[in-house]
Amino acid sequence: MRIAHLSDTVRIGVGAVAAAGLLFTASGCLATRSWVGDQLKPITGQQEQLETQMNNLHLERKLVLDSTHGPTFKTGSAALTGDAKREIDAFVGDMQGSPAAPGATPTERVFVVAGYTDSVGHEDYNYELGQRRATSVAGYLVGSKGLDPTQVRVVSYGASKPVADNSTRDGRRENRRVEILVYQEKIAS
Repeated sequence: MRIAHLSDTVRIGVGAVAAAGLLFTASGCLATRSWVGDQLKPITGQQEQLETQMNNLHLERKLVLDSTHGPTFKTGSAALTGDAKREIDAFVGDMQGSPAAPGATPTERVFVVAGYTDSVGHEDYNYELGQRRATSVAGYLVGSKGLDPTQVRVVSYGASKPVADNSTRDGRRENRRVEILVYQEKIAS
């Protein structure tokens, strides 16, 4: 009888400790969730503002720097080749020669420079290489073409957004690219 009673006592004690631990953990999680929610409020507001701004932009022009018209980057390098510079020069020249949307000024443009790689190599390396290449193009746009640096954004997708099959040589060549996307504010009517 004593052993059975002791067993029930131990079982009840263990259950009470487990329940107290669960209660403590649950209340800790609730406090943590509340704290995280409070910390995210400013970020959520910024995200909503950015989404509103993005909804007011439309893609005006796009240039894809790849190996179609000659090499734009040497393997593993972020240095622009002469071919790449000529393509960028022609693109910016055409854009400056064309009229902006009615009521818009060139300063209302946003240039997004996105770097992409093929899937050869480690994911971190490809992301970093895409970032270096996009930064190189953005630097050329600002330093040589006179764009306002506040209008230029740089992003890297590494190998995450292929446009062709990475198992072929031609496909990998197409995936190694930098895109310049020019957005302009929509004019409310």
